Amino acid sequence: MQRLIRDKLVIILFFLFSRECTFHRIGASMSRFRISSFALFVSFAVSTGAFSAEKLVLAPNSNVAIIGNTTADRMQHHGWLETYIQALHPDQKLAFRNLGFSGDEVVLRQRSDNFGNADQWLTKVQADVVFAFFGYNESLKGEAGLPGFKSDLAANIDAMRSQKYNGTSAPILVYFSPIAHENLNSPHLPNGEESNKSLALYTQAMAEVCQSKEVRFVDLYSSSAKLYKIAQQPLTMNGIHLLEHGNQAIARVIVSELFNTAVETDGKYLKQLQEAVLERNYYWFSRYRVVDGYNVYGGRSKLAWFNQSNADVMKREMEIFDVMTANRDAAVWAAANGKAIEVNDDNLPKELEVKPNKQGPLEDGKFPYLGGVEAISKFTVAEGMQVNLFASEEMFPELINPVQMAVDTDGRLFASVWPSYPHWNPTEPRLDRIVCLPDEDRDGLADKCVVFADKLNSITGFEFWGGGMLVAAPPEIWFLKDTDGDDKADVKIRMMQGLSSADTHHSANALVIGPDGGLYYSRGIFNKVATETPTKTFRSGASGVYRFDPRTFELEFVFPIGPNPHGDVFDQWGFQFANDGTSGTGSYVNIGKGIGNKQW
Repeated sequence: MQRLIRDKLVIILFFLFSRECTFHRIGASMSRFRISSFALFVSFAVSTGAFSAEKLVLAPNSNVAIIGNTTADRMQHHGWLETYIQALHPDQKLAFRNLGFSGDEVVLRQRSDNFGNADQWLTKVQADVVFAFFGYNESLKGEAGLPGFKSDLAANIDAMRSQKYNGTSAPILVYFSPIAHENLNSPHLPNGEESNKSLALYTQAMAEVCQSKEVRFVDLYSSSAKLYKIAQQPLTMNGIHLLEHGNQAIARVIVSELFNTAVETDGKYLKQLQEAVLERNYYWFSRYRVVDGYNVYGGRSKLAWFNQSNADVMKREMEIFDVMTANRDAAVWAAANGKAIEVNDDNLPKELEVKPNKQGPLEDGKFPYLGGVEAISKFTVAEGMQVNLFASEEMFPELINPVQMAVDTDGRLFASVWPSYPHWNPTEPRLDRIVCLPDEDRDGLADKCVVFADKLNSITGFEFWGGGMLVAAPPEIWFLKDTDGDDKADVKIRMMQGLSSADTHHSANALVIGPDGGLYYSRGIFNKVATETPTKTFRSGASGVYRFDPRTFELEFVFPIGPNPHGDVFDQWGFQFANDGTSGTGSYVNIGKGIGNKQW
């Protein structure tokens, strides 16, 4: 399937599908296409060293860690690279753990307090093999940054080779270049011409360093550039971040490069394997990127009551996540052999019993709470105004811990609910949702509760946009859309990655579209954002109001307010008002760059 002649690599990629593939242009109409029994032959000339020409051999029971930037991070949510590798090694019992993080560079890897460094996490997963995806964020420094990058990369290789993450031997290292910048011919996005000049230079620099160090290197820049030219639809959502079918195409290139062979093309077989991979990744992502990390390992983890700290309780939950993840490795291995097994979680560590830090007067220390109707009697209502209960948890059990609500253009109330606060307990169902509460008979009472979207984690806010809605579920912002009219989101796209989730109730909240079309949100202390845009790497630890442009995928800091802003609105003249949830003070700012930021 693959023939190597010195520095030239000839790859034949087969795309054999029997199912319909759909591409969603975000905020626009959809286009559909079908690829059925279609074979695509592509020849690539890729600069590789002699070392890279050797077939990668994975020993039985190898632990494969994936590190790097958003390219690495997004791979776990599509699962194709592991799916293909597992299909080629059905009896090897390979365990993959994705440690990717938006904004990561060879040296700079921003994390919240006490998260743990790269070596600590690679040791935790006992990495035998490390797939490293770097170069995009570094390439933004241009030609001037090349000497430093080459020096940092060489040092990184030496440092990792000096480690024994598995306890016995140095890891096998494979480095991957950044992908090329795809020209989407969008008026809102750069065409990638300038970016690609720099990306090509950094790819060549990586090739030179890896060859000098005799480390395997895969040139994804050249491969992706050629794929863009023949693709029938865009492979990226913004020029730099791959959609699922783009990740699938790149995964095929990687597998052909590393293992000198084709991948399996049995659609049903691969789909079952991919589903097992995604199920396992679901638990691992919830563990590695656990929300509310400030309580797990940060400053608030030391708070204790009854000789039991936050860290004691939450680290036990992390241990449960670890075991549940490992249990699902077995399901992946079975699927790689065309079998299906029921995952058994009988071996989980026992949860710690937690006493409330404040005891109420009722049985088991509970407190009495007013019902929805009863609470109205405590209101002071202005003359001429009327208050009635529209919806409550008593009426609809799904309506637990509502965080934000908004009315769509059809007059229907939507609300985000957060039962899992401060983070999901892995032994319980994940019930964080967006719900719709229509009042079809216009009597001022919700008639029903429809789950618009579920299986999200820690929904801190949402706002309508592009025929759907933008949803903050740290560490990501999603785009959700209902395309078939059943009031359930069937389009789910990760629009932005890298929102900090170290302190969930301080994370992105109070989402609102401004008069300029940007998505504004508030964010408090202890959180550190690191995200990649088509033009820059944006990093910030500041409290205040941020602006994300869903058309350009750019993020910026607008103005400071702190320590924990939790409200953000615009008036009819375009003036922006935001308030702090800790101090109770407010600020206003002229739309734009924070000119006129004052307290009120």
